[in-house]
Amino acid sequence: MMNWCRKELAINAGASQKASRLTLLKLGMALVRQACLVTTCLALLAHTASTKAVASGINAATQDLINASSSSSVIAVPVSAFSTYPSSLVVRQCEENTLTESALENSACQEDIIAPDTFIDALRESSFFSSLHPYEEKSDYQLLIANVSNENAHLAEITLQWRSMEIASHVLQVNVPKISQNGKAHYAAELVAQWRDLAIKQNLFSASYLYQALDASNYERELVVPQTVGEFKKLDTQLYADPFSGAITRYVHPTYEEALLDIIVYPFTHKLSKENNLLLNEQLKADLEKAGEIAKAQELTLTLANPAAPYKSKGEENGWRLGIAAQSEKSPTLYATTYVFRKHDKIIKIATTFPADFSDPLVDELMQNVDVPKESVLMRSIRELL
Repeated sequence: MMNWCRKELAINAGASQKASRLTLLKLGMALVRQACLVTTCLALLAHTASTKAVASGINAATQDLINASSSSSVIAVPVSAFSTYPSSLVVRQCEENTLTESALENSACQEDIIAPDTFIDALRESSFFSSLHPYEEKSDYQLLIANVSNENAHLAEITLQWRSMEIASHVLQVNVPKISQNGKAHYAAELVAQWRDLAIKQNLFSASYLYQALDASNYERELVVPQTVGEFKKLDTQLYADPFSGAITRYVHPTYEEALLDIIVYPFTHKLSKENNLLLNEQLKADLEKAGEIAKAQELTLTLANPAAPYKSKGEENGWRLGIAAQSEKSPTLYATTYVFRKHDKIIKIATTFPADFSDPLVDELMQNVDVPKESVLMRSIRELL
């Protein structure tokens, strides 16, 4: 991986400073955060999700976490953008394209002939991003842009990172006899357009691309779930935009619209030696806290129908179960039951919108027909640093 440095351009002062790219160690520690809480609280919210959201297989609480394909003409995820120094690869390519020896001797390849802000303007005007954040660190996705010019061509190197981890890099070129002051915006727009076409063609902002680029688990190929569970039918399986959140599969009932069953599979961010009961109880504890926040916001009274405790499913002895009920004076009681199991380095979380008496048999059936990916290269690398 290239050792990128950003040119952090102060928006007002125009000053620049260097910041070295995060090492894998820092990346691992930064990314080891709690996997997405797709939990009993989401099962509660499923009752209030719109009909359209239910039909699409994503309730209102999870919709913004599911990745939208970059085959769209607009990228919905937030993206930061920075100027950076060119790699030796693009500098060498620039020098090889220089026409005359005198120009080469005089270091004809120059950086930032087109100002970084001109590229930022080109990105904005391309309408490719709905949430572009120049020179800000708050986005998971970051674009690093370097540009060099010689006497007959202009080259831009655009690198895409996810949480400072490089996932794609492209060198674009436009041939020009001379870059005039008036033409710089035009050439920046042309280079950005070239990159945009590649981003769409290669689906750079899709979850599938991200998982593959980071050597995360291949849920699309290795996750096995049944088409039916009891009377429930599989609606869809989708990847979350975050590899640490994994994949979600939704099952719906043909008669009862509000009866939902979700199975979420994601890697746990601990060493493999972590004790099972402690690991699984942690998942439910976090879920219960989140459910309490949701219930409070909706003015619901939360009670424990089934306190968190070990649960033995057929063929699986390492499970835990939590059942909750939410009541209010204005609406019927809402039920949610969550089960967690461990397989390989994954958490299998099953969330239903009905009491345990009804969901236990379904979970027993489901767990006999589920298989999950084994430890990925990404998670193995991170665990070596823990």
